Amino acid sequence: MRVSTLILLSLFEGTSWAFNHHAYGNGGPGFPFPHKNAGHGPSDGQECSFGSYKGKVDVLGSSFSISNSKGQDVWTTSTERAFISASSGLANQTDSSGNFEIRSDNISAPCKSPQMQAYRTAPELLVIDGNFADGACSALSWSISFSSSSKDGEGLVFDATIIGGNVDNIYLAFESPKEEAFFGLGEQAGIGNLRGYRIPFWTREGGVGRGEEPVTSYLNSNRSISGTFAGGSALTSYTAIASYATSIGRYFVLNGWNYALFDLASGKTDPFTDTAETELSGEIAAGDKSDTSTTVIEVMYEGSTMSGTVGCKDAMLDAITSLTQVSGRQPALPDWAFDGAVLGIQGGQEKVERIIQTSLHYGMPLVGVWLQDWSGTRLQAGMYNISLSRLWWNWEPDMTLYPTWADWVPHLLDTYQVRTMSYVNTFLANVTNKPTGFNRNFFLEATESGRFVQNATANDGSTWTITSGPGIDAGLLDISNTTTVAWFKDLIKTQFYSVPIKGMMQDFGEYLAVDSSVALTNGQGITPREFHNEYPGAWARLLREVTEELGLGDDSIGFHRSANTFSAAHTNLFWVGDQDINFSRLDGMRAVISSSIHVGVSGFGQAHSDVGGYTNTLAPTFNITRTPPLLGRWGEMAALSAATFRTHEGNIPSVNTQVYSNETTYLYHTYNARMYAVLKPYRKMAIQEYQEKGWPLVRHPIVYAGGDVAASKIIDESYFFGGAMLVAPVYDPAEQTLDVYLPDIGPGYVYTHVWSGETFYGGSNVTVDAPYGKPGVFLRTPLSAEETEALSGFMEFVEQEKGATLSVA
Repeated sequence: MRVSTLILLSLFEGTSWAFNHHAYGNGGPGFPFPHKNAGHGPSDGQECSFGSYKGKVDVLGSSFSISNSKGQDVWTTSTERAFISASSGLANQTDSSGNFEIRSDNISAPCKSPQMQAYRTAPELLVIDGNFADGACSALSWSISFSSSSKDGEGLVFDATIIGGNVDNIYLAFESPKEEAFFGLGEQAGIGNLRGYRIPFWTREGGVGRGEEPVTSYLNSNRSISGTFAGGSALTSYTAIASYATSIGRYFVLNGWNYALFDLASGKTDPFTDTAETELSGEIAAGDKSDTSTTVIEVMYEGSTMSGTVGCKDAMLDAITSLTQVSGRQPALPDWAFDGAVLGIQGGQEKVERIIQTSLHYGMPLVGVWLQDWSGTRLQAGMYNISLSRLWWNWEPDMTLYPTWADWVPHLLDTYQVRTMSYVNTFLANVTNKPTGFNRNFFLEATESGRFVQNATANDGSTWTITSGPGIDAGLLDISNTTTVAWFKDLIKTQFYSVPIKGMMQDFGEYLAVDSSVALTNGQGITPREFHNEYPGAWARLLREVTEELGLGDDSIGFHRSANTFSAAHTNLFWVGDQDINFSRLDGMRAVISSSIHVGVSGFGQAHSDVGGYTNTLAPTFNITRTPPLLGRWGEMAALSAATFRTHEGNIPSVNTQVYSNETTYLYHTYNARMYAVLKPYRKMAIQEYQEKGWPLVRHPIVYAGGDVAASKIIDESYFFGGAMLVAPVYDPAEQTLDVYLPDIGPGYVYTHVWSGETFYGGSNVTVDAPYGKPGVFLRTPLSAEETEALSGFMEFVEQEKGATLSVA
């Protein structure tokens, strides 16, 4: 025993220890370590140092706090909930066409009474050990370590473990002052400050409506239309991103891909549920929930261990810098992307080239066309005998729509300087009955070589198929299998990049089910449940590797809607997914801004939307279709927010106003594309800030107005585009004036309304004219010399267009 003691003491030379005598008894933990820094009560917490951090640990009181070198609080144990806990039972995620309902009824009540036994410190490490006083958890012990060594060089790495017993979930809880506002956790559409919400970490379809009526209830109550929960809720998100930053400069990045639930001071302890039923009943509803009385943040993670990085900086933007040093940042976009519009068009070579010629005739700065139907149009039955325009997921050019694809794509570039972008996903559909024929049937090829996620119920190696609305079934590639990844990379190189396309919409990534009906083929024991949230990152990584291996990474664009915590480094453009074709907050035009704000905080600072929206809904009692004012106002917003400027025809093009509908739509879109293009120097300056510091293009006003309570309540009414421009979009089809609150960003600054030249003080409500083409745009003045230069082209545009009138007739 004496020899063992000497060995252990030498391993922890310079380490200090403290024990809870009530937990261990007088004999300590079973070996005679010296009882240094023993705590004597809640008010006698012992101070310790490790790295640049200071800890205060009260062993008897079972509490601790950690602050950084500036004295800023990084972690303080909760007084309302157990600071570490465990439970058994798994959340249930039920899939229906990628629409996952989440139920937590099977999860047991978590342990309630953790007690500390001992803590120890090393030069860069604090370790706290303990067990649980409640009888149901008496067989469990726990350990939490904090290390001052992190990827950003300043953060605090935490690692918590529950030992023993039947543990399915681990919990950590810590304090948050009531004024702390939370942003991030991926794409959270229609919500501003996340405080008061419970946010699940689970990639899934975003939903159609997401709480906006009547479309949400129409879809959530009619499974036969697009599956259960097709309407979604305010919490459904394409992304599984477990990182946030706060208004007081704190940040949090969670490692791992297992299901997690972030409780941001909701005050709720009932089982979390997000289903069609709870959305219809009003249990899941958007709104300001930040006024809850609780001050506890709790993170539940599926498993017996949880790890990540936390920290505190002087300001929220600095926190975002540190966060993105941990999670990664997106690669740079090609320079040509900032020169003008990318038009989304369907219909074949003749139609596309005609629209290109007409657009150039009107003076539209046009850099590309995005042709999602390059592989063929697949019509899906809809209301009033009007078909939805979907795609054949078989990755070769459709020989009816694009008969000379290989020659025509370079022709567009050589003749018009217009680049071509296409479309891909990880589904493959059986094209045996495709009306326009095919050369290769990749579904059959993948089936024969075992490339798909398998049907575990059949247990015969057969393909598990997904459904994407009525009549569209497909196999899902198993990209947990390295041989399938290699196979698909070769396919993409041959079928896509043998022609000089300049990028793709890289769609989906959310559909992998996790129940007993599916099985993976990786041979490494990775289960669908473990891989579900990793799938979007693996998908992005696969595609980025293709472009880098071909030497095309610097000249092409790949845009995703699905993502996970660490996938930013593999996609140079985020796309905020499928919005309804309306002005709504939760799933329409307004949702673009809240989505961009949150996903930008989470590391995806280069983002954009489908200008004009995507989702049409035709129903017996209502229709959602695109009008000229919506297309025009959406284009204004995109010109003043997006990393790229790309349109979409929508899923029922025939019922939508299009850029190419008539002369007035051409003129309006040309105007917006010009506004986008003249902002190139300023946009590049903002993107350079993202590349160097992680600061997103679209920024919530709170990053500059941290002490302004009114600014903290903003959802989408206004935002900063870069650091010098406050933008307030017009979200009403008929409105020609705009009421806007100007955040208080401190003394010495005023706002200049670009269209009138009027100046206003921050902290005030103002009303300005906002006719078509002139949304609310205010410059924070005085500008720096660099900002003045970068905005000079835009200000020339403003002077030139002050008297211009745009029509929506």
